Amino acid sequence: MIPRSRVLLYLSAAGASCALYRRGALLDVRSLPGGEEGWEAFNDFLLRHPDTAIAIAVDTVDEVYRLEALPRVHGADRREMTERRLRQLVHQSPYRAALRQGKVAGPTAHERYLLMGLTNAELIRPWLDIAHLRAAHLAGIWLLPALTIPLARRFDLVQGRLLLVSEQTGGLRLSYLDDGELRFSRLAPVDGTGYDDALRNYAEEIERTRQSLVGQRLLTRSEPLRTVLVDPLNTLDGLHALLPESSGFRCERVPRATLIDTLGLPPSLLAESSDALYLRLLASAPAGANLMTAEQHALTRAHWLRRGLHLATGVWLGLTLGAAVVLALDAWRLQRATAAQMAEETAHRAREAAVLDPAGGVDAVRARLRAVDAWRALPRPEPPPTALFRATADTVRLHPRIRAQRLDWNDAGAGALLTVEGEVTPFDGDFQLAHDHVREFAETLRTRLAGSHQVVVTLWPLDASPQQTQEGEFGHSTVNARFRIEAKTKP
Repeated sequence: MIPRSRVLLYLSAAGASCALYRRGALLDVRSLPGGEEGWEAFNDFLLRHPDTAIAIAVDTVDEVYRLEALPRVHGADRREMTERRLRQLVHQSPYRAALRQGKVAGPTAHERYLLMGLTNAELIRPWLDIAHLRAAHLAGIWLLPALTIPLARRFDLVQGRLLLVSEQTGGLRLSYLDDGELRFSRLAPVDGTGYDDALRNYAEEIERTRQSLVGQRLLTRSEPLRTVLVDPLNTLDGLHALLPESSGFRCERVPRATLIDTLGLPPSLLAESSDALYLRLLASAPAGANLMTAEQHALTRAHWLRRGLHLATGVWLGLTLGAAVVLALDAWRLQRATAAQMAEETAHRAREAAVLDPAGGVDAVRARLRAVDAWRALPRPEPPPTALFRATADTVRLHPRIRAQRLDWNDAGAGALLTVEGEVTPFDGDFQLAHDHVREFAETLRTRLAGSHQVVVTLWPLDASPQQTQEGEFGHSTVNARFRIEAKTKP
């Protein structure tokens, strides 16, 4: 496939044609005379289209085809195997190719190859010299029958066996295809001396080709041969009648109008010659049938590598320039944003000074704010124990045997501490009863404080612990039931 602009050159023994292929269309199509006059015209054509690759199609009798099954190998081994076999087949010319056509049915791992070659290298040498002089690299060299492969695909002729017949400037081209793959082709140089009617000569050549296919066992004798007449000039209409089904043919015809519609050719290009048809098909030639030499392939790869490096360099420079422009624009934007922020800050300070001047200025206001912050940072004193005292007094009123003699509240240390000191009265010496009154009082106080304080009896009416001391007088001394309770704030 030729994806970009190309100079297309069609060569035959009778002359040449060239065109410029660009964006899927043929431009500047022209016929070239033979000899030096044609070479000079081609040189002028290349001068008008410099730095454009050249694709060449050759229609000549100096061609060879052979269908062979070779072992299935890959990579460098495949290239070495096919090149060795091509040298044996086409030793007199460097222009040869091996078109791989799929696997061979059977137990062995073989693939089918169509070996082809151009046996007369002098046919294209002057044109290649002109291309070399103009520093135009090659895109490829193809034999004309290779173009029947894309032709069959465009017209959906890829099922079964068929013979494609077309009238060329050098004679009658007959190409045999099997399921869309080229198997055999020949150019019959019909000069019209055998019959007064040229179509009878064509019919005789077609019959001779059918017999050759039978002899090569490509076709059985009883099998009808599907024959498709490619007729860009509408000159083969009468040939249909000369190929009846009784003679083993199933003849079809592709007229000029169908070719124009399917291939998108301007009608004027097919007015006098069928060369434009094959120039258009040259844009879709299969890469496997390219006859270029290894040296020509290397030069083409080097050319495209150089073009790729130039393109990559240009893209890199473009990206660098674009990045520099973006960075410059971003720096300019940031500079403008910074200037705007500075102007806004200046205006804000001016408004702030105007507002704070009546209060003594910015420094005075800030000093006052610092004083407020310092005051807020001071630890807050504990709230007065009014509620605590009230709860204690209410509890004392609920217990008439309890008489509170002293209430003490202290907020220093780990938490606020309320101390209640008193005695059980009247007391008749029953310490057990006094003990129960103190315990009930402590429990009621604990309930009143709703669990916010830890209530502990630190002194009972009768405390027998070793830490306590007993005081009193014998005889006429009075015994009382004193107690002390502490209510401490829970952490």
